[in-house]
Amino acid sequence: MEALSIQDKFAVLVVSCDKYSDLWEPFFELFWRFWPDCPFNVYLLSNEKPFNYPKVVNILIGKDVSWSDNLKRGLFQIKEDYVFLFIDDFFLVDYVKTDMVIKAFKWMLENSANCVKMNSRQHPDKPYNDLVGIISKGTIYRTTVMSVWKKNILLELLKDGESAWDFEIYGTVRSDKYDGFYSTWEDCFPVINGVIKGKWQKNVIKKLKSLGIEIDFKRHIMSKLEMMILYSQEIRSKLFKTIIPTKYRRRVKDFILRGKYNYNRGLKLDEEKKNG
Repeated sequence: MEALSIQDKFAVLVVSCDKYSDLWEPFFELFWRFWPDCPFNVYLLSNEKPFNYPKVVNILIGKDVSWSDNLKRGLFQIKEDYVFLFIDDFFLVDYVKTDMVIKAFKWMLENSANCVKMNSRQHPDKPYNDLVGIISKGTIYRTTVMSVWKKNILLELLKDGESAWDFEIYGTVRSDKYDGFYSTWEDCFPVINGVIKGKWQKNVIKKLKSLGIEIDFKRHIMSKLEMMILYSQEIRSKLFKTIIPTKYRRRVKDFILRGKYNYNRGLKLDEEKKNG
């Protein structure tokens, strides 16, 4: 009954685009295998290519502009007030605890929360109750996918022309004007990220094959060097979280990003001078 009382308020939105259509079949096969009792409307956001799959509602927004532009246009076509953002290359690999998801959604509705993260990428930095903790202003990655959002707040935080990466970085800064950001203590959606920068991860291919999933290899597989770079970045990220206290992480990350920006800007200016 709880699910029936909130299913008209919440929706699942899988954010994609036509060039990632090769992922839709494996994504939804695993989605419905591991969340067979999902009680919410499930939407697939794409450009012009529909996907014929049971219980999936297509949202076609036309020309691919940017991640944020596409998402904004898609959100206006959803009648529900809250959306859980899923990404097409985040594959479920174990069962979703529907009772816990409903509990979290119901709590969000009753407490008028703006965003609740449902994946363990970022744990809360302050306790609140046994279900969720607070993600404070000034922390990194306040705005991410694998979160359930109050739709009007998400629309306010989206900025035209931004990528998903931009949204996580700069949308986080914009989110500081709002309270009401939380994260569940427990990972509600056990997923693996299958595609990085348009290429398959080898270890994910093995995992999907072990689950009996057929993959369309129209896209490249990451090389050994690319995998080594990825692993080194993951290790660096874990060290960053271990060494830097939560309240200082945003400042350190901003300093690093400014350094990268100035370095890249300097290279561009040098190139312009060489070319006259």
